[in-house]
Amino acid sequence: MSSPGPGLERWIYLGLFALLVAVRLPRILLEGRFWAEEGCVFFARAWHAPWMEALFFSYAGYLNLTANGAGLLAHYLVPLWAAPYVSTGIALIIQCLPAMLILTSRLEWLRHRAVLMVALLIIATPPHSEEVWLNSICSQYHLALSTGIILALEPRGGLMGLLRLGVLLLATLSSPMSWVLAPLFVLRAALERSGPRIWQALVLSAGVVIQVIWFYAPIPGREVGIAPSLFGAIVMVKQAIIPLIPAPLDSQLIKWVSSGFSPAGGPLWPLAVVALLFALLAWGALRHAKESPLWLLLAGAIIATGAYAGSLGDKIGLLHTLGGNRYAFAPQALFGLCVLGLAMLLRGRGRLLARVVVIWLLVVGLWGYWAPVGSGQVQDGPPWPPEAQKWQQDHNYRMKIWPFGWSMQLQGASGGGR
Repeated sequence: MSSPGPGLERWIYLGLFALLVAVRLPRILLEGRFWAEEGCVFFARAWHAPWMEALFFSYAGYLNLTANGAGLLAHYLVPLWAAPYVSTGIALIIQCLPAMLILTSRLEWLRHRAVLMVALLIIATPPHSEEVWLNSICSQYHLALSTGIILALEPRGGLMGLLRLGVLLLATLSSPMSWVLAPLFVLRAALERSGPRIWQALVLSAGVVIQVIWFYAPIPGREVGIAPSLFGAIVMVKQAIIPLIPAPLDSQLIKWVSSGFSPAGGPLWPLAVVALLFALLAWGALRHAKESPLWLLLAGAIIATGAYAGSLGDKIGLLHTLGGNRYAFAPQALFGLCVLGLAMLLRGRGRLLARVVVIWLLVVGLWGYWAPVGSGQVQDGPPWPPEAQKWQQDHNYRMKIWPFGWSMQLQGASGGGR
């Protein structure tokens, strides 16, 4: 297999990845969209409050610097009719960060064109992931994925090293999803004792400390903890059934698996299946313990554990096909990249099995990309230009935003000023 060139070809791949992201939900770019709290919380806060207060506004118990910044730029840079395109543009840039990290990697098994393309497709086509698509409030999940990828990549200095440090800091200042990876960064820095690894651990830890001291606060509805049997069922649904069973068959299987569960738990067999699958991946990764698949596997496992145990709302809802899929996005992509790494590093039957799984992941992912089933709520909503025009005519009008049923109220005069 041939390797891509160092410059233009990789930029072309990044551009194609961005295009693949953009056309998954084309109405977002064709008609403009604020998604839920992206409009009614973060953009509205930027509209009404002084910019410093809006930038460091803590919502849902933590600082989401990405969403705050996107709301501010959308307010201050462009007229109201164009505001959603600013936050969407920022979300697109952040959503492309995992692809950029992979394309600039120097890992030996990622040097080949075909492998790079497969890695980008794994990130771009996770089934039922439309909830995290092109909106600034869910950029935190792409930043969590970027954090896991940085953990697994080779250490870098120079400009690329600085860029990775910036991504790590932004990730920790945008959500708790990346905080749980701090121990793994400290562990890898201790094992390798390299300057770039130490800086990564320090920056990530500093971001966590800033969040915990100045911004984090427990909120009603976010209870940390989960019954082990329920956790096993959720992992089986989100990280095994959805990536491996094409829609709509996945929904039928999920209903069968979840039928015996309540918030207190249920049968133990899904947890046993999940433990077996993890053991198989760990067996393959430990055969090349110094390579990236082990860190991809550990990162995905820890993010999934923290996300499901600390998820907002009733955790039994995560057993639904579309329930809380934002929490599953980063682990799903990291596990897929882990299997891809094993498909390149293992030998014999292990390599063959891993390659079969990778091919099937692509089949299911592309099927869901081109023929999504049951995700109409996140694919549809009111066009933005008519709503902005109605508000211009009547400042008391409450503008409708995505998804249907959400709306946003703006005062006639911006409290933040222009």
